Amino acid sequence: MTQDFDVIIVGLGPAGSLAALLLSGYGLNVLAIDKDNSIYSLPRAVTISDQGFRIAQEAFIDEIYLQNSTELGGAGFVNKDLELIGGVLDLEGVVTSNGWAPSRMFHQPLTDQAIRDKLQETKATVLLGHDLIEIKDNVSYVKVLIKDLENDNELELTSKYLIGSDGGSSSVRRLLDIRQQDLNYNRDWVVVDVKLKGENRLDNKALQVCDPNRICTYIPSHLPFRRWEFIINEGEDKRDFMKDKKIQDLINRWLEPSEYEIIRKAVYQFHSVIAKHFHKGNSFLIGDAAHQNPPFMGEGMMSGYRDAMNLCWKIAFTIRCNLKNNLIETYQEERKPHAQFVVENSAGIGELMEAYAKADDPSEVPEELVAKGYGSFVLPNLDNGLFYGGKANDSMMAGQLFPQPVIYKNNKVINRHDEILGKGFALISKNQIEINNQDKDFLEKIGCAFVTLEEHYINQNHWIEKIMELGEVFIVRPDKYIFGSSSNDVSLEDLIDDLRKRI
Repeated sequence: MTQDFDVIIVGLGPAGSLAALLLSGYGLNVLAIDKDNSIYSLPRAVTISDQGFRIAQEAFIDEIYLQNSTELGGAGFVNKDLELIGGVLDLEGVVTSNGWAPSRMFHQPLTDQAIRDKLQETKATVLLGHDLIEIKDNVSYVKVLIKDLENDNELELTSKYLIGSDGGSSSVRRLLDIRQQDLNYNRDWVVVDVKLKGENRLDNKALQVCDPNRICTYIPSHLPFRRWEFIINEGEDKRDFMKDKKIQDLINRWLEPSEYEIIRKAVYQFHSVIAKHFHKGNSFLIGDAAHQNPPFMGEGMMSGYRDAMNLCWKIAFTIRCNLKNNLIETYQEERKPHAQFVVENSAGIGELMEAYAKADDPSEVPEELVAKGYGSFVLPNLDNGLFYGGKANDSMMAGQLFPQPVIYKNNKVINRHDEILGKGFALISKNQIEINNQDKDFLEKIGCAFVTLEEHYINQNHWIEKIMELGEVFIVRPDKYIFGSSSNDVSLEDLIDDLRKRI
């Protein structure tokens, strides 16, 4: 049976829009639907990480974020008087192995609209004002029923795969009957975004304020915007926090009411939940449909971006190379533990704030809680999945990202060159690679690039310089994670043979 589409995407928030751009970029026939006719006009996500920027490069939307963002100067835990009491991150001038600053703050309505405009220019079919009604998952395809919300007309369509990126109250997750696991952080908070009326005089570092009367977070959003998140204490009426006077009282230690305009105030229950399964049959969950966490790590949207990147290249290669579903089935194996780390550690930072707030002396806070501070911002490598032997291996760097080739000038990155690694698999070495005809035919079938890194890319980037000392030839996946590297113990032929068996 011929399907109407290769992939149907339900939900066009950041993760869904990225997935649509990536899949369309791979040349697939994509339908993307959203029940809203326009993007949400107020900011929700505010942070994009270095890996997020690198993923954005794959969809050619990095410039959109760069034009609408400000580099984060750092972060720290402070007491009620805003004096530092815990771990401090100083991020000024830092560039990671991904070739970007660790974190930038962006204004979501601007970026979302520009990304939506870019999506509308692709060959993807975009249906706004449409809702998902029904899913029927067959062995080789998915059938969906969608409704035009303007005239109630219903349309039945088929695709090889379905992606649910439709948020925390996901219809896809509900229709697939996928349950969620509660990881036991549930607190009511009020999130406030303001627009400054004059010159900024506030810090460019995020602050976790451990005030015994009310813990809160200050976030230096992209100017002229600033954000605060305040916990709502037990026994307080949530409705009070929708009053401007209440918000002004909370912000008073930073700004006078005359210095800003409140553009958004919303009460949320910050909670930590994760879907028990990230896919069922030929249907998959990404972003908030798969996992939700408190915002303390600034990694909510980024987890969705990692989901989209991980899943989309696997779908594209499965369809284009006529592979079995072995490759796609590694999506949950790789992404769920990684997403769960973010959910658990985001909640851990909230717990640490509460512990600091209750302690008379910060040094009294247990070490196991302190360890949940900014040390937890170092995301782990991937573990089990599409790696040599089926498991990440530090000795061959399998499971970690291969550094992005960059060019520096005056200690600043002026050019980023992930395109050298290509959009598919890549064999990377310092010298030309000789392989047998059988291996060459297989690698050509999966569109593998043969990359001999030029000396100036190695010398310009200490991350690449270091990693090239640890291995001879690297097989790098389309999402830039290392499949494995050859050494005295594992030959290049061994690596290629293992990859062939796994996909």
